[in-house]
Amino acid sequence: MSAANTFVWKIDAAAATQLEKRLRENDFEFRDLAYAHFQARGDGMVINCYQSGKLVVQGKGADAFEPRFLMAGGVASSLVEKKEKEAAAPKEPTADFVSALPAIGSDEAGKGDTFGGITVAAVYVDEVSAKLLAEAGVTDSKKIADRRIQVLATWIRKEFPFQERVLTAAQYNRQHAENGSNVNQLLTVLHAAALHDLQKEAAAKYAIIDRFSPRCPVRLRLAESDPSLEVFEVPRAEAHPAVAAASVLARDAFLTQRAEMSVSLAMSIPLGSGSPVPPALRKFLSIHGSQSLPKAVKQHFSNVKKQVARYGD
Repeated sequence: MSAANTFVWKIDAAAATQLEKRLRENDFEFRDLAYAHFQARGDGMVINCYQSGKLVVQGKGADAFEPRFLMAGGVASSLVEKKEKEAAAPKEPTADFVSALPAIGSDEAGKGDTFGGITVAAVYVDEVSAKLLAEAGVTDSKKIADRRIQVLATWIRKEFPFQERVLTAAQYNRQHAENGSNVNQLLTVLHAAALHDLQKEAAAKYAIIDRFSPRCPVRLRLAESDPSLEVFEVPRAEAHPAVAAASVLARDAFLTQRAEMSVSLAMSIPLGSGSPVPPALRKFLSIHGSQSLPKAVKQHFSNVKKQVARYGD
């Protein structure tokens, strides 16, 4: 296993138990390993969770591990070592990203969901509109009820400059393959395109991206296309009003896609990749057959491959 794809985190026993549950929900294969809580394999990764508190993740899918299983899963951890080839990145901005205005912010939804594609949104916010967003209660979309998301998204699209990139499952599968079967590479393309097009419409001083890779690939890409932008690519970027607004639009677009799929497929489409998904996959296979999967799910997910192997026609 190449050291260029190795990441090491510090994790306690309670967080290890929480992580194991999340990995099992995503159909990772578990093996015994000396001096370890567990070893798990799947989605191009080998995950060793040692009793010493060291969590080691290796493989081509390691870049996506943190946002998918630690940050999104709320698993307490801290990155202590990163063995990867560092690109020649622009200098980190010196300003506080939360107060950086005027700015365009971007976020995505659907990355960890088995059913459906993926959505990316970007929103422009200045000093005046930031206050409006705060008064309306716009924050990280994960903290807002779905019914409220729809109301806020309608208002944001009406009042704020924005860009969206919405991929159906079929489009996701095709573009995922075209981008080297690398979800972070695909996300880089989508985020950079939305931010670049919005910057042409509403010039901003800053760009804020909710970080999905420690390599900060969007910052590198925007340094070429929009060198005047001061770019922050940081975890939990929803603390910035532009990213919070973008997270609402991305979530709303993904929920709309899910609702449309439920109607067209004549079945309830679950969110996420946890326990409701395997029975939904089996139901989908019994109604539509495995030949229809590319139109409905992310084909590279291990839980999809497992269900197809067991129940596919």
